[in-house]
Amino acid sequence: MIRTTALAGLVALAIGPVTAPSTAQSGRVNLEAADCSRVNQMFGDYEVARAQQHTSVPLGAPLELRPDMNGGVKIERGSGSAYQVTACIAAGGRTAAEAQTAVDAVRLVTEGNRVRVTGAPDASTRVRSWSVHLIVLAPEGASIEAETTNGPIGVTGASGTFSLRASNGPISLSDVAGDVKARASNGPISVTGSRGEFEVETANGPISVDLGGSRWDGHLTARASNGPLTVTVPTGFQSGVEISSSYQSPWNCRAAACREGNPESDERSRSLRLGTDPVVVRLSTVNGPVTVRER
Repeated sequence: MIRTTALAGLVALAIGPVTAPSTAQSGRVNLEAADCSRVNQMFGDYEVARAQQHTSVPLGAPLELRPDMNGGVKIERGSGSAYQVTACIAAGGRTAAEAQTAVDAVRLVTEGNRVRVTGAPDASTRVRSWSVHLIVLAPEGASIEAETTNGPIGVTGASGTFSLRASNGPISLSDVAGDVKARASNGPISVTGSRGEFEVETANGPISVDLGGSRWDGHLTARASNGPLTVTVPTGFQSGVEISSSYQSPWNCRAAACREGNPESDERSRSLRLGTDPVVVRLSTVNGPVTVRER
């Protein structure tokens, strides 16, 4: 069976109304209206069927999200005292009937604090491609563990504790507050914001950091291995920022500190110090180029 790799993230796409049967296997699973219009689930020239399923999980133990192969996770700021989880399901087949049969077999299942997907098409079906993306509305103080394979993870505007792992997929963090640990393998990580206790790392992928405001409230550590590092710093940023790389890494630095001759190097590494306050942002790459911009 050929499966479509979903590395492009969540992008705008008009999706018409669809339905799927509701069954509760463990925990409460309902079909409710939800917005899957931002999920790109197209499969070339195949006929595509889509469906949505919804579940609600009370705050408590960390919410565990494990979509199947090619599935992604999008976490956004929510309200109330429960996580609202929507599964955006799609399958592509040679005929519309084949695709619809595959979609109808997929179930969103809750087992305590764990959310997973069952009934995904296997080699016995004629479905050529499929994916399930989970959209989560997370109340303040959320605690979420998410892991994907061949799919993206994105967190936007949420606050809480997040443990994120992606294999062959990107991780995007935008305006996130709280405690974040993110690991990507063969995929990029992007960070945009000005606060939080962040520890991010990627192997064989780039890291992009876009700092906002005049300081970072908390600590940010980002490490890339065999991947480029791109840093954007506002002019007059006060928090201390330390950027380092292996000595062989090429640098493209457009910050005033570079023009003033501030970068340092020795036989093993290169480094740059920005900001006047103590260092709270530490960014590094091994075997990757460095680009530093001021905004």
